[in-house]
Amino acid sequence: MSSINSLPSFTKALTAFCLVLLVYLFLPDSLSSLSQILKYLLIIGIIILLMMSNKALGQIASPQESVPASKSSVGNDSYSIESNTTTNLYDNLKKLVLSTTTALNPSFKSAIYIIDPENNVFSLQESNGEEFKDSIPINNSIINSVLQKTNTVYQKDDVLAWDDLFGSKPWRGSECIIGSSINMHGTVAGFVLTRIDHFSDIADRDKPVLNSLGKFITYGLESLESLEKHINGEENKARILDLLSNLNFKSDETQILNHFKFLIRTFFNYDILTLSLSENDDTSSIIKIRDGLKDEFEKDTKFPTNGTLHGLPTINGETILTQNWKDSHPNISRFRSSETETESQSVLGVPVMIDGECNGSLFLERVSGRPYTTADQKNLELIGRVLGNSLHWLYEYEKIYRDATHDGLSNLLNHQTFKDQFSEEIQRAKRFQHNMAVLMFDLDKFKRINDSLGHPYGDYVIQTVAKIMVKNVRTIDVVARYGGEEFAIILINTTAEMGLVVAQRIVDNIADYPFSMNGETVQMTISGGMSEYPTHSEDSKNLIDLADKAMYASKQNGGNGIIIYNNENHVVEEKHEN
Repeated sequence: MSSINSLPSFTKALTAFCLVLLVYLFLPDSLSSLSQILKYLLIIGIIILLMMSNKALGQIASPQESVPASKSSVGNDSYSIESNTTTNLYDNLKKLVLSTTTALNPSFKSAIYIIDPENNVFSLQESNGEEFKDSIPINNSIINSVLQKTNTVYQKDDVLAWDDLFGSKPWRGSECIIGSSINMHGTVAGFVLTRIDHFSDIADRDKPVLNSLGKFITYGLESLESLEKHINGEENKARILDLLSNLNFKSDETQILNHFKFLIRTFFNYDILTLSLSENDDTSSIIKIRDGLKDEFEKDTKFPTNGTLHGLPTINGETILTQNWKDSHPNISRFRSSETETESQSVLGVPVMIDGECNGSLFLERVSGRPYTTADQKNLELIGRVLGNSLHWLYEYEKIYRDATHDGLSNLLNHQTFKDQFSEEIQRAKRFQHNMAVLMFDLDKFKRINDSLGHPYGDYVIQTVAKIMVKNVRTIDVVARYGGEEFAIILINTTAEMGLVVAQRIVDNIADYPFSMNGETVQMTISGGMSEYPTHSEDSKNLIDLADKAMYASKQNGGNGIIIYNNENHVVEEKHEN
């Protein structure tokens, strides 16, 4: 508010100066002595006005008032959250973690604790349940187990320590907690604690997410710490904080990269912006962000990491700051040796670190020779670090989610996730009055493969069959490994008659495929059965059972075929039982 208060004084001084100037301009020559005095007054007035204008403009450019630091101890160091925007982001981060547990299961209750070494306790930061205590002694045995990677602890295992956490009251013994540690600078800073009233409420896919919540707090705190240490000016800091506040566990890579592209636009003046990330083979990189002047290297272009300007930060982890890159790096090209000559001169390129490793580079280029400054370098290096943390956050969450929902061998949905998604698809089909075809498949005489050729060959067959199935359905359809050599498919908005074409194509493609590994060639066939929603049933379990019975009828007919369930299914059931 001080900038606003200073403006009336500046206006009055400017008005007085203008009046003196008018008197001076129209003063008669006969009053030369007065004219001399007014001249000096005008010179003094100009100096005063310049000083007042600089002060007023400076206050307008930096209107933020100082904010008292809010501190919370982390490890043996004192971690300081120094601004309103930083505090808001930390609050958002805590709420995001807690909302994640609620999204997994509304009955789950979680709390975030940070260490307070002076009082020898862990202090409660945030929770979504009233049962969590404000502080927990550092020597609590359950917490020690959690911090030593024993992620799940049951109430009956340590009754006294449990009462330290939640109070002494009648417990059923089925309660348990899952913990995840928060680490800073290699030491424990705290943990996320989730309490489950009955251990059977935890789905297999929930555990990896709950076990990793502390990591997300760690990434957020590391980003905040980098901001406090390396960024100058509340306005610049607020831009990055605003971006981080808009990122969450469900952001995909494109969303995150677009956020950063717009952030960089607000920070820097450039002609070309390029972000590239390493490919899995570590010898090539792919352009993920491209902004500014157009040339032959657009988004999704691949280029060799070694021997290129844009690959250097990825290779050596060092920043490139040069007014003319052709002079400073004469023996390399930007992306490829065969590229068209570019007009860009000034270059600023920084590495993108993901989980402590150089995984890409972030480059700014100018056609003019106007150089980037060391302040630009510090800002871009910070943005590169925050970008790397955000991508690591994304990849870790995607990995956790994939491990929890997909079969590790076939990369298809696993049994439980298929059932969960099937229930969701039924609700959607009810809402839009759509049909669905449900297919159950089972490989014919698969046991002979494992017995005669070994399990690695059997794994190869499972993986190949999974790829054939995915290739022959649409992206909206659901494909799962139901168990062993059994597969399940849901064809969305499709009748059984329509789905018969897809099912028969899958059967034929598997029968025709040349399965060959380590010089051993085999022929495989598969049998399938199909039911239809809502014609045969509106219940997911019944639909699977009916399709399963039809599939066994196909096996009874010699296999290598597909049968649609019909109302004479009791005959199929008898064949299945025999």
